[in-house]
Amino acid sequence: MIKIAKHLLPLFIVQFFTWLGLFALWIYATPVITRYIFGALDAQSSAFENGTAWVGICFALYSTLAALLVFIIPKVEKITGKEKLHAIALIAGAVGLLLIYFIKNKYMLFLSFAFIGIAWSSISTIPYSIVSSIAPEESMTNYFAVFNFSVVIPQVTAAFLFGYINHHFLNGNSIYIMPIGSFCMLIAGIVMFFVKYKVYQPELIDD
Repeated sequence: MIKIAKHLLPLFIVQFFTWLGLFALWIYATPVITRYIFGALDAQSSAFENGTAWVGICFALYSTLAALLVFIIPKVEKITGKEKLHAIALIAGAVGLLLIYFIKNKYMLFLSFAFIGIAWSSISTIPYSIVSSIAPEESMTNYFAVFNFSVVIPQVTAAFLFGYINHHFLNGNSIYIMPIGSFCMLIAGIVMFFVKYKVYQPELIDD
């Protein structure tokens, strides 16, 4: 398991910062959008209800876009390579998160979430494709078991870290979590540009 973890370490680093960015979105999108775009200060207000509904629409947009892009990814990665394509997609996601901080019009959020959809399409496919391509067939289950920690660890970290930062440093101004999440995903994208895995070829080892 330790050997597998070392093999996956570069991808682990990418995953850690990627999922920090995602959890920043998932945890704080509703309070940020309802408060700073819809002006809702009361969770019982109609503005809050409208804002929450709009968040649902935005999430549906990026999920739908991501699902459609899944069919395009295999064609594009043949040109760019998996690692480079994933890096570009993560930077797109960083742009999308950052735009939430600046946007004041609810319709402009579609642009932000379109970028996030590009990232999510890659996040939900390429890392798993990389693991399946580098893992020996007899160790595939162990590789994915270890790889799952690259999602669990940032989830636990984000739940504590962002809450602590928001309470102690941002005075509850959760909108500043968006640039922090964007910065995390940007780090992931930059690191990914330097990650390069070789496809596992057992015949080369036999030689």
